[in-house]
Amino acid sequence: MKTILVVQGKGGGPKTATVRNLAVAAATAGLRVGTLDTDPQGSLTHWHSLRPADVAPIAGEQRVLGEVTERPTPQGLDLLVIDTPTAVEFFPESTALLFDAADLVLVPVRPGPEDLVSMQAMLPYLHSRRRPMRLLLSQIQPRLRETTDARAIVAGMGTPAPVEIPLLQEVPRSFMAGLGTAEIPGTRTGPLFRDLWAYLSAEMGV
Repeated sequence: MKTILVVQGKGGGPKTATVRNLAVAAATAGLRVGTLDTDPQGSLTHWHSLRPADVAPIAGEQRVLGEVTERPTPQGLDLLVIDTPTAVEFFPESTALLFDAADLVLVPVRPGPEDLVSMQAMLPYLHSRRRPMRLLLSQIQPRLRETTDARAIVAGMGTPAPVEIPLLQEVPRSFMAGLGTAEIPGTRTGPLFRDLWAYLSAEMGV
């Protein structure tokens, strides 16, 4: 089983959207996929409760970060994707267990200055965990100067994924349907999340 840990320093970012859409992209590619929701807000768990019965199965578990006392090792899965709350560094023991379990750490980054400053502050902690890490520019508006500037800044922080997720309402709308955009015909982000999964799976040797 491979494990992807999704973390972000800034609140309100697209962690959960990334987790659920990545899980869907992998599940629709034929993998046995599960998610672990460690955020007390439980948004990912709520999304699971909305999933229709006739879509690709994705196992879901909720365990708030402070209650994680051992590395997650669910049985019967090919991929586990873990959602986290903001400021994981405030739960050092539990967070260390999740990082130790991760084959890859994925960090969504929005192109706004607040997110970039927050990411810069979080970098020393992320590097100290010594796990393979990829940065994902998300909620971007491609034609804005801020997006161009963010690409250069993010490239200086680490290895960016070769896929960027645009700011489109289809992503939050898919949440209320209990779906990922890869399950909805005609979406723009569905193929992008499939491409993201293809890239990450190759990086992990899946």
